[in-house]
Amino acid sequence: MELESPADAWYVWFGVALVSLAFVGVVASFPSEPPPDTAEAADAIDRVTASGYNATAEYEHNADRWYVANKTIVMKNDGGTTRASLSYARVVPVWADRGSEELRAVLEGESVASQYHGEPPSSSSGPLTPREEFRRDVANASEFAERSVDDPSVPKWRIADGRLVVRHVKWGEYRATLVAA
Repeated sequence: MELESPADAWYVWFGVALVSLAFVGVVASFPSEPPPDTAEAADAIDRVTASGYNATAEYEHNADRWYVANKTIVMKNDGGTTRASLSYARVVPVWADRGSEELRAVLEGESVASQYHGEPPSSSSGPLTPREEFRRDVANASEFAERSVDDPSVPKWRIADGRLVVRHVKWGEYRATLVAA
């Protein structure tokens, strides 16, 4: 009785082809890139937030999409989705399509005092001081981010540009940490 199979038998070639296809399928299912390092992004945010002074930091990342809400940052790319908790106060995401131009300018390095001059009186309330106007913009951006987590009608994920910018500003006794990715 012969235990070896001839190498030119059709079933041997068929088996080799099936194993090869399975191997290609397994390799093709691997992610093409590593997931974003959200822990490093959270560390950059925490270092800036912990500062007692105005501070700014930048962090290069490989995320395609991101969001920040409820003391958590989440980043996503083709390699997967990662999240990290923030150790300090909540941060305020500054999105290009949502929020004030003044907050965007402050995030990019302008002083808070140069961007906020107070608002004229509206029909519902009296005039806002510059600090009240700044606090209102920060509160609106923060509330929108928190609402986006639970409300399916509000887009949660934002397009990331590969650079996380975080700025902690202190204006009098009021502090805020602004972030964009």
